[in-house]
Amino acid sequence: MPDIPVGSQIFDLAFHPTHSTVYTGLLNGQVKAFRFVLRPSKRSCRCLDTSEDGSRLWATGKAKSYFTYSTIDTATGT
Repeated sequence: MPDIPVGSQIFDLAFHPTHSTVYTGLLNGQVKAFRFVLRPSKRSCRCLDTSEDGSRLWATGKAKSYFTYSTIDTATGT
């Protein structure tokens, strides 16, 4: 299996429930998937999860002393 360069340390992975997409939450705040790269935070992305039908991706990261939370539409990346 070849290495897949992501450019930063991976903190978490989430798998889409209905198709072959893997989301990675990175130390630099980016969320990377096979077809698009998101950056819901400028700080590290610590946790990822998808909705049961795969239409939403939740990303959580640490910003100072509290955790931030983003909801991302998996079809559009916004």
